[in-house]
Amino acid sequence: MPRWLAHLLVAVGWLLTPVLAWAASYVGLWAGALLATRFTNPLTMLGVAGAAAALCGFTSLAIWVRFMRRVPHLLSHHMAPRASEEHRAVAAAD
Repeated sequence: MPRWLAHLLVAVGWLLTPVLAWAASYVGLWAGALLATRFTNPLTMLGVAGAAAALCGFTSLAIWVRFMRRVPHLLSHHMAPRASEEHRAVAAAD
């Protein structure tokens, strides 16, 4: 994998972070609204839906950030060696 592609994947991954958090909070809000229909008090319904949205949003954000911090290391195993490192890579392969 070329180095520029690895850097592009990391940049796109970080740019997708807000979209992922928004989508997860939307799904959490939807699930929370379904759960909140069991209550009769409107404020309780809002609280349950909001708590579910926050829980899903922050949980997905924490998992995504943790994954994105490991991406450079994961991609480094698939990247082509730099020109200055090629002779070491060839020697290690022999």
